[in-house]
Amino acid sequence: MTPTATTAHLDAQIQTQIRRRSLGRHARPGFSMIELVAVLVILGLLMAGAAVAIPGQIKRAKIRVTKTSMTTLKVSLNNYITQNNGTAPATLAELIPDYIEKGSEVDSWKNAYYYAATPGTDHSFNLVSKGPDGQISTADDINIWTLDVTTSD
Repeated sequence: MTPTATTAHLDAQIQTQIRRRSLGRHARPGFSMIELVAVLVILGLLMAGAAVAIPGQIKRAKIRVTKTSMTTLKVSLNNYITQNNGTAPATLAELIPDYIEKGSEVDSWKNAYYYAATPGTDHSFNLVSKGPDGQISTADDINIWTLDVTTSD
């Protein structure tokens, strides 16, 4: 090897080492601060959207569950009436445990259903959920005979 070739070879090695060292300082693998901030902003926006949408979905789900439970109670009450010569029970507690399970006498908001036997009328009983506000005779009540909720949503 000639001295010129050796010098050129050493210069190339030195240049390679310099490039490796400079890349090591500036081009490390991973995420930049801007990329991390962008991801955090996107996650924050998604969470804010979910926080706005979820409460409305929970309210609608509770209404649907209450309507389904009331329909089940209606069937149980009709079975009781059929087996007891047309007489409706005085309270929903009379249906436990033969017709319904304990805990079925409350709606999704953990309020006891309003129940009244109404012999001699179009229906032999009345069953109403007090709705989210827990008050009877308000706009958000759910009546078994209509299953309507007049609350604006």
